[in-house]
Amino acid sequence: MNITFVSLPAYPIVHPEYPGVYGGTETRAVTLAKGLAHETDHQIQFLARHPQLRQSETNAQVQWHPWRDSTAERNSRIAEFLHHKKWRTSLLWDIPYTAGSQLFTPSTHRFLQADESLQRFNTDLFCPFGVHSASAKVIHNAHLSGRKAILFLGSDADVDARYLQSKPFRNKYGERSSTCAWTLKHADEIVAQNEFQQQQLKEVFQRDSFLLPNPIDITDWQNRLNSTESLDNPFDSYVLWIGRADNFHKRADWAIEIARQTPELNYVMILNPKQDYVNQQIRQNCPENVHIISQLPFEKMPALFRKASLLLNTSPRQLEGLPNTFLQAGASRVPIVSTEVDAGFVTQSASGLVGDGSLEKTIHNLRMLAQDETHRIQLGENAYDYISKKHELKTICLQLASFLNGVQ
Repeated sequence: MNITFVSLPAYPIVHPEYPGVYGGTETRAVTLAKGLAHETDHQIQFLARHPQLRQSETNAQVQWHPWRDSTAERNSRIAEFLHHKKWRTSLLWDIPYTAGSQLFTPSTHRFLQADESLQRFNTDLFCPFGVHSASAKVIHNAHLSGRKAILFLGSDADVDARYLQSKPFRNKYGERSSTCAWTLKHADEIVAQNEFQQQQLKEVFQRDSFLLPNPIDITDWQNRLNSTESLDNPFDSYVLWIGRADNFHKRADWAIEIARQTPELNYVMILNPKQDYVNQQIRQNCPENVHIISQLPFEKMPALFRKASLLLNTSPRQLEGLPNTFLQAGASRVPIVSTEVDAGFVTQSASGLVGDGSLEKTIHNLRMLAQDETHRIQLGENAYDYISKKHELKTICLQLASFLNGVQ
């Protein structure tokens, strides 16, 4: 088959020299695409959006093509303005356009726009990642051209039960609840990351799904982990935090507060730019035991984990699926301390401790593990053994290939 993955911000993963903000969903999409291209006979393509992606190219056996979705971009700008008061001059057009579309276009069809480039695109199957207007447009145009689309969930927030409420709303990413509900209803198949997503899809949205654990290429990760490459940071050992500069999803401000209350521990934060004012606040309030790195190419992440003693996660459970950083920590034998997120991974793998949403308990867990090297080593070994059995890339790709073969 000719299979096309769609995850618009993903291009900098394969071109780290280009700027761009991406997260676990994009990393997962690229990892699966490259894995399928390597392990199967399927032809794998990828649609993405980036100023440097002007024409088609091939990278690691995956064919990359540019595609822009104006609706998703407009929604993102409006969300930044509504939730974070961030003004862009393009809003002078975005807001009147959106208001006009509300008056003259039925609310249930605002996102169902024909896209000739998608309808002409040479593929057998589309695989969009995440529940949003771009995925809705891909699914709609796939059906208009007589093809199927498989939706890959990106987080637990993708199956928010409120999407079925009669009163419409926009989520924190600017997406309309009606758009998200339509996307979940009309995808030909849905791929879930964990059992919670499966259960929520079945009970709330009456949809069955295929459970596919997040993958990691353990062999490649280990090779990079054992390389001689080093990073410039002032600490020989540290607690590692990775995320975007926001205060609603990754909650970088929580990480700063935890660091402030544990001055005896050192922290390294990979703070990818997202909200400018949050980024500025974090840097202004940064205590001396925190070293901030603005961005780090994916290929250098193993070198970062090499000296990490613990991985700290401060995200709310509702906005995560299974963080790829958990798999990276497992591949590095680094234990996890999570404020709230478990995702059926931390407890099942016995790879760390979860704070049940409490900063105080999270701080207690950090201090306890920081002082107990034997316990840390055991948790790290548990994590490595678990991902080797459950999340190894080749195994996951063969499971996905079998599933995709049954969709046609």
